[in-house]
Amino acid sequence: MKPGDLISGKYRLLRPLGSGGMGSVWAVRNELTHRDFAIKVLLPELSKNREALQRFFQEARVCGQIRHPAVVDVFDMGQAEDGAPYIVMELLEGEGLDTRLKTAGAVPPAEAAEWMAFVARGLEEAHVRGVVHRDLKPGNIFLARQPTGEIVPKILDFGVSKASGAKEADHIRTMSGAVLGSPAYMSPEQARGEEEIDGRSDIWSLGVMLYEALTAQHPFVAANYNALMVAIMTQPHAPLRSVAPEVPPELAAVVDRMLTKDRAQRIGQARELAERLEAALAAMPADVRHGMGGSRRSMGSSPSLSVGASGASRSGRLGMITEGSWSKGRGARSRPGVVVGVALGAAVLAAGGVLAATQWRSETVPMAARSSSAVVASLARVERRLAELKEEAAAAEQARLKAEEQARLAAEEQARAERAAQAAKALNARPSATPRRSVHGGVENPGF
Repeated sequence: MKPGDLISGKYRLLRPLGSGGMGSVWAVRNELTHRDFAIKVLLPELSKNREALQRFFQEARVCGQIRHPAVVDVFDMGQAEDGAPYIVMELLEGEGLDTRLKTAGAVPPAEAAEWMAFVARGLEEAHVRGVVHRDLKPGNIFLARQPTGEIVPKILDFGVSKASGAKEADHIRTMSGAVLGSPAYMSPEQARGEEEIDGRSDIWSLGVMLYEALTAQHPFVAANYNALMVAIMTQPHAPLRSVAPEVPPELAAVVDRMLTKDRAQRIGQARELAERLEAALAAMPADVRHGMGGSRRSMGSSPSLSVGASGASRSGRLGMITEGSWSKGRGARSRPGVVVGVALGAAVLAAGGVLAATQWRSETVPMAARSSSAVVASLARVERRLAELKEEAAAAEQARLKAEEQARLAAEEQARAERAAQAAKALNARPSATPRRSVHGGVENPGF
């Protein structure tokens, strides 16, 4: 494949965003609609690998059925002229949470709570459909920057996900034989190798991310993989406020509850998690809530030029990640602007992710993310304004009815007063009767 090639008669290859031993990710333009997308292409020879195909098309199916602004959009899938399968996704601008944590360190509590509450809302949409992600980590949370400067977190890489009750996905392995998933973010039940993994495992992984975002350190650290698994299964984490006392207690309590090893005692549903995080955010002082630099409302710094799905990205490089990952590193261009192709990692026995590339000055990027997320945000604002207008109209109607009632009562009172005055006037105008004469013994009015 090379720039200028046409796939399926409509997707024109613009430039590569990343490549690896399993395939490549390109920025493309739909020649029919003139919209830009990211397209992930699996190598033709891997189309014969059942496990690779299973992950690849599972990604498309899962993301295709989850419609939420916190989940990356998949628009199309098909087969190229050379037989290679591909997935068409939204092209995002921004950076991964892993890159943000590496470059900026700990995230302000209000910012972290807002982002993760939004992610939990998107995760809820997956869980109600029976889909468990199973590989949530900072590299799979992308901070997509909208034209307005608003930051919209996006969940990536549902390639390792599993439908509830489906056991065959548990046995998918990488080429090296390692079970898919990121060790530092695995739940205790994943570390034990349990087959029945449900949405509470994803909540644990979000808890590890929140802990890391708030303290700039992992809750569990060990010298090697085996020791890490033992720590996750058996050792308690240091309470969040013992590491970062500046974190509000309400938020710290939520994170500590998310990291409960007994999943029966853990926060049980993504919706409950979102509500708890939103309540913790609302409990923060107003100056903390409204002074969030770089929150979903804005991103002050320029995005990094790298986002690696395994969390091993480096500034100035494109998707430099560990063995088994989707993309290899490429030198970054020197021109400003960043366009990130969302590579979800479902494709090829590797933890796929987001791949970044520098955007040329002359290019514009009418992204699906911009239209989708911006419309959602605009609709939310319109709905709030409509609610306010309804309240104002209801109050005005009540005031009008009250004024009309007062006017009616005043008119009735005035009418009664006028009738009373007319009656009194009529009574006063009536002629008085002539006094009766009294005569006794021939004397008129003798006085007795």
